[in-house]
Amino acid sequence: MDKLESLLGLPMFEGVSSNVLAPLTSHFIWKNFERGDELWREGQEAHNFTFIVEGQVKVVKYRNDGRETILGVFDEGDAVGQIAVYRRGRYPAGAIALNDTTVLEIYRDHFFALLSDNRSLMEGVINSMMIRNSDLVRRIHELTTGSAEQRLAMLFVRFSEKLGVRRKTETGVQVHIPIALSRSDLAELINVRVETAIRIMSKWNKEGPLRTERDGFLVVDFGVLEELADQFK
Repeated sequence: MDKLESLLGLPMFEGVSSNVLAPLTSHFIWKNFERGDELWREGQEAHNFTFIVEGQVKVVKYRNDGRETILGVFDEGDAVGQIAVYRRGRYPAGAIALNDTTVLEIYRDHFFALLSDNRSLMEGVINSMMIRNSDLVRRIHELTTGSAEQRLAMLFVRFSEKLGVRRKTETGVQVHIPIALSRSDLAELINVRVETAIRIMSKWNKEGPLRTERDGFLVVDFGVLEELADQFK
């Protein structure tokens, strides 16, 4: 992969010219992770800005009983953990690769030097953090309202919009979501018991609107999924 081409394809660098980014490419380093690998642990000092080029990453916080709570799932193009890095603090949660994942990292002081010299990039960083804050507020709302089935439907609608690959069939359009999550992962994402997530997914696998596949999920009736999610609103 070409570093400059990959960086220019990241949303945070939209509007930043290649002339601005090119001199910094030597400061970016590639890192590759396999499914289950830790990008960092909760409490670790946040030295580097991390941008996902390929794959997905889940951000998790561990409870006193050792179980994890998934705070979010990040996809290609997303920056992960940037608020902690920007504040020169420690990561408030850990990050784990959900599949084979490639990231680009840059040491914070090198990145700060670029920010100070480029207004459009500074605006991009601020906008990214504002979006992340809005996402956290929405997540809190979603985790405390609506039924379990409505929350799960909303989760898969978001996955469909962000990660989904549409497939035309004789009966309509199906959406493949190429992200493998366990029933435990799904339960944590919508704040329910694992048994509840198992029950809902078993029902959906038999009746629709979604079924589990080896490499992710297939939305077989997006209209029904949207109807369930709309009830949540």
